[in-house]
Amino acid sequence: MRVSTCIFLAATLCSTAVWAGGVGLGATRMVYSSATTQSMLQVRNTHPDSTFLIQSWMENEKGERTNDFVITPPLYVIKPASESVVKIMFNGKNLPEDRETLYWMTVKAIPQQVKSSSGNSLQFASANRIKVFYRPDSLGKGAGEAWKSLAGAYRAGKVTLTNPTPYYLTTINLKIDGMSVKPVMVPPKSSVTLAETFSRANSVSYQTINDYGAWTPTTRASLTQ
Repeated sequence: MRVSTCIFLAATLCSTAVWAGGVGLGATRMVYSSATTQSMLQVRNTHPDSTFLIQSWMENEKGERTNDFVITPPLYVIKPASESVVKIMFNGKNLPEDRETLYWMTVKAIPQQVKSSSGNSLQFASANRIKVFYRPDSLGKGAGEAWKSLAGAYRAGKVTLTNPTPYYLTTINLKIDGMSVKPVMVPPKSSVTLAETFSRANSVSYQTINDYGAWTPTTRASLTQ
């Protein structure tokens, strides 16, 4: 049985990448290869005293709950200062073989109810939501170089970024002519137009987040006019 483990966020240099009220996940994103039978996500409760009920589910790109993945266990209790693992198995229909498909995984942490001396209690549930990229094995190993292919164009006050690769490209530190703009995620073989309007625009610079959660080198390119 082949098992694909989660991708850890190397850039933060910390053991727990995502935090939520004492409960953290071992990754900020996952790449699920079609060649594997399951992936695993580590869940950690770093609180020394609190117990949490952990509930997990998967959503599609539109944020709608989906049964394309089976998560085991979907609901369980994690004790204070302990670790656990949830297993993710693809159980869905045939997906495109020429590009990645995006999902979202949510891990919700519900604290154990503790009554105060007054008889009242107030507990807040918190949730971590990470990207899950379903990657067809037929795509090979080109993901590590995909960031180099992002291109941009300027037309009528708008800048459009085009991703010709079969991989999702998540930008960070995105700048137009040196001015910071809101980062975007560009789907495979698609284009995204930035929300900002520019009187002129000649160049784009950016970094992207790779499979390991690290940042790729800063890339600068001219915008086609």
